[in-house]
Amino acid sequence: MKTQILLYITALSLSCLSFAETVTASTTENLKPFTNVRVSMQRMLRSDDGRYFLDLYAGIWNPHGTLHDLSDQKTIAFKGLQKGDQLNLKSVSVNGDVATSEQYQLNGNLNANTGDMPAVFSAANNNENIPIQFGPAFTTDVEIERPLFIFKFYGVENAQQPYGKALKQVQVLNKTTNQVVQSLTGFTAYPKSIGYMDINFDGYYDIVLSDTSNDRKVEDKRFIYWMYNPKIHQFQRSPQLENITGFPAIHGEKQQIDFGDGQVYQVKNGLLNRVEDN
Repeated sequence: MKTQILLYITALSLSCLSFAETVTASTTENLKPFTNVRVSMQRMLRSDDGRYFLDLYAGIWNPHGTLHDLSDQKTIAFKGLQKGDQLNLKSVSVNGDVATSEQYQLNGNLNANTGDMPAVFSAANNNENIPIQFGPAFTTDVEIERPLFIFKFYGVENAQQPYGKALKQVQVLNKTTNQVVQSLTGFTAYPKSIGYMDINFDGYYDIVLSDTSNDRKVEDKRFIYWMYNPKIHQFQRSPQLENITGFPAIHGEKQQIDFGDGQVYQVKNGLLNRVEDN
């Protein structure tokens, strides 16, 4: 039997709608602003000719990514440096430490707002430089512009928390106006980093938090999912995804999510379909 999970909150049954609502912050908690919370943003880019698919983590101290050559069925891992919008990446082994036997470089100029990146892919063995124009792999509705957000973080500090403190609130701000557009509350999460990625491949970034409620730790691999709903311009929680244990490794070139332990799901038309053969 094929297992299906609905990703779009607007199509959930009425009994689940309460999980999608933003919960107001408790007035009994004294929340403190948290700094140095890392936003791990996974960009999924595709070349204009459709040959290359790039998973890219940029805007951090160790930018890295994986390039999929869909024509030659080749996958290359990269690590490197970033200065401003300029990325200079070199090929590494799968574990990210040792250089591959065949050396590659990927140099590009990333527009952080649009996701466009003109790049040059080169191989040391043949001195060939291949120009590649990357853009967002999954486009949004042309009538609904992709929003640009920045975040502020608030939480509590006490000895009862697994890490001495816990993230309790994420303020979502419009990057252009710096105005708060939504405040995410009603959770207890890991205080040092959040995930920002397009979980359902609809062209909009979603927020993923590591759940540390009820004495949970990061190693328990339980996550809180705030999915962006472009129709109401708000993030909404997905209780269906939160029932799955495991880190959501996104494979955009296949439109699949691998939660580990054989839990692989294919995303199609807003549904998670369990891939039973894995």
